[in-house]
Amino acid sequence: MNLRRIQAYLQEQGVDGWLLYNFRDLNPIAISVAGLQSGGSRRWFLWIPAQGEPRWLIHAIEGNMFLDIDPALAGEQIRYVSWQELAESLPRLIGISGRKPKIMMEYSPGNAVPFISRVDAGIMEVVIQSTGADILSSADAAQLALAVLTPEQLASHRRAAAICLAAKDSAFDLIAERLRAGQPVMEHEVQQHIAEYFGSHGLEPLLPIVSANANAADPHYLPSAERPVPIRTGDVVLIDLWSRERNSPDDSMADLTWTAFCGSEVPPKVQKVFETVIAGRDRAVAYIEERLAAGKTVHGYEVDDACRQVIAGAGYGPYFIHRTGHSLGPTGHYLGVNIDNLETQDRRVLAPGVMFTIEPGVYMPDFNFDDSPTPKGLGIRSEINCTMYEDRVEVTTLPLQTAMRPLLG
Repeated sequence: MNLRRIQAYLQEQGVDGWLLYNFRDLNPIAISVAGLQSGGSRRWFLWIPAQGEPRWLIHAIEGNMFLDIDPALAGEQIRYVSWQELAESLPRLIGISGRKPKIMMEYSPGNAVPFISRVDAGIMEVVIQSTGADILSSADAAQLALAVLTPEQLASHRRAAAICLAAKDSAFDLIAERLRAGQPVMEHEVQQHIAEYFGSHGLEPLLPIVSANANAADPHYLPSAERPVPIRTGDVVLIDLWSRERNSPDDSMADLTWTAFCGSEVPPKVQKVFETVIAGRDRAVAYIEERLAAGKTVHGYEVDDACRQVIAGAGYGPYFIHRTGHSLGPTGHYLGVNIDNLETQDRRVLAPGVMFTIEPGVYMPDFNFDDSPTPKGLGIRSEINCTMYEDRVEVTTLPLQTAMRPLLG
């Protein structure tokens, strides 16, 4: 955790400090920022002031937990025994008198960012009653502390992205070869092919989504050998694949989605949906670029709105049933800003060093795209990965999918 960066942010925001609180692992943000292996069994606080040394409020019997903390966070350790002492010690911990302090905690107004909502109402009452503080959300402070990737992590992501793109091509080639030869090919077989490709190229052999037609209309569908589903000529196939290198727990994920048509010419109805999804994806990136060029801050919910407007404008709004994107890092859904104003309202900033996906989709389980007696259903998603800089956004999973590949063309 970069203390200087955090304290500079606190000063920019005009707050007195960041008060981290934990009880029995209820606040993984506090545990991670503190650099602890576990949260212990008693309540503790870490105060990071906008200026000066951090301070701790810990229970008298758990001092051993805090012997090997990050030297940057070493500072005075105030100890308490009773619950009364805990409350009485908070003003000393914060060290501000004569005025109402402004502090950040893991609180999200209206639960807008659920990942941040780690502090219960009761402990907030204790803090307010003891110190008189105004409590603000630590959402962006937590993102700066935990979700900014290092150059090494970004490099590992780029290597994983190249392999994911190659694995996707290999999977589509397998489907085309089987169909041309008149041989059956199952969703789960393609899934296993991708996982094996990952394993043989240095990535974790994670199981991707491989789904055809109506199955692709379920965004989190996963095939299995217990429910074998054939991929046939005339189907639309979606592949969503993600993985990371196996060298370090800090290696970062790549996560991308492409769709293809199992025929020689993409049906016009499918093409229309595909073009709409691609337009929404590209609008999201363009919106970020426009805001940065104007010297303005960009928030996750705004980018979701920009993407969603395109898809709603084409008449597919009710079929875009998830957020536009999620944070990305060493885990597939990481600790930073999501591109979301649907499931939540993510007001976090797209800060330099954070990475995220852009992945709009249209999902219609009863859609008839080839005039067959029984609708096949359709799900189309296009997913890219982006990383932020001070003055630009980079798409790290090039090339972009700009056309739906006809596998038998």
